[in-house]
Amino acid sequence: MNIENILKNSWNKITQERVDIYNFIKDISIFNANDLLNRFCDIWRASVFRTINLYVNLGLIRKIDLGDKIETYEFIDNSIHHEYIKCSSCWDVVSFECSDICKKIIKSAEKKWFLVQSHNVWVFWICEKCK
Repeated sequence: MNIENILKNSWNKITQERVDIYNFIKDISIFNANDLLNRFCDIWRASVFRTINLYVNLGLIRKIDLGDKIETYEFIDNSIHHEYIKCSSCWDVVSFECSDICKKIIKSAEKKWFLVQSHNVWVFWICEKCK
């Protein structure tokens, strides 16, 4: 995905800040506003939040519930379906690809006559730095 084309085609202004934020979130996948504020100290706080809202509205990122009170987002990559492993101690989150697991969940639900609308798979662990 080319962020310049996405912004241009949606009649939004192309700024270096928006391009930089996009490239950063594309690489880290899971983030919150503080991650962006810490990484981009030279970008105004309001601009960071406006960019997050813009990217949600454009369908580039989505809000995810990690069970804490911090608004967390993930970059949407439709080519890979993934779920999350979360450290029970420091709350660090890592995503993992799980297409086989998800297929089994959907198949099992359909056998019980459920129509799957969405699902989440969580694995809780203690990460290496918290051991």
